[in-house]
Amino acid sequence: MIDDGIRPQLGIIGGLGPLASADFYFKLTRMTGALRDNEHVPSVILSVPQLPDRTEAILAGHDGPLASLQAAVATLNALGVACIAMPCNTAHHWYDRLAANSPAEIIHIADAVVAEIRRSLDRGKVANLATRGTLVSGFYQDRISSAGFDLCLAQDAEFQERVDSAIMLVKAGSIAEAAAETERALDLAQMAGADAALLGCTELSVVAASLNDPAGLVVIDSNAALARACLTRLGFATQEARGLPTVSSLLGGDRLPLRLARRAS
Repeated sequence: MIDDGIRPQLGIIGGLGPLASADFYFKLTRMTGALRDNEHVPSVILSVPQLPDRTEAILAGHDGPLASLQAAVATLNALGVACIAMPCNTAHHWYDRLAANSPAEIIHIADAVVAEIRRSLDRGKVANLATRGTLVSGFYQDRISSAGFDLCLAQDAEFQERVDSAIMLVKAGSIAEAAAETERALDLAQMAGADAALLGCTELSVVAASLNDPAGLVVIDSNAALARACLTRLGFATQEARGLPTVSSLLGGDRLPLRLARRAS
């Protein structure tokens, strides 16, 4: 039995990837309008980094990650959480099947993003910097179009190559290089006519604060949007995260040298 005094309200399926999950929890904490410890969200992070690759499964047409995601949802429900967050955009390909068997509400990251876009734009074209799996899944296209915004698709193959490269660089811990690749993708999106660009992979959220502010382009951070949605759903006060330190700035912009990292571990 779990003492109701420490029962978590928010369950987080983490590890997809680990740094993206750390970024989400960091932003959740910094966006909470709290003055003391006990005003923050009681939460639990279930990190499952060994879960099968989501993009690979979607592109191959199989449900390899589903059983592990269902097990994670069941574990968090057993702890009595009120809602669940998945700070991994691509994992939402299986949202409907996960939500159908979850007593706790699973907050859809794309719904959170659409709410954030509406905070910033009345109309316009939105480019999505996302994994190939997320793009094939189509849930962002459906929700963004239904909200009355147009999708801006960069025609140059370089755009997706830059996005893919940035995501993999974050997973490898190379934050400064990932930020540079993301900025190149943002430039291409703006050249294609985008009014806003969505960092539609939570690995890219890690570099959000490291990016030079692109003039005339609204940049939407999916991790920050999900954090705001969780706080709103649970009735916690929110504050703006702009100007606050982030995981990437605390890391000093890049990974530790390998030899030093081994000593530290």
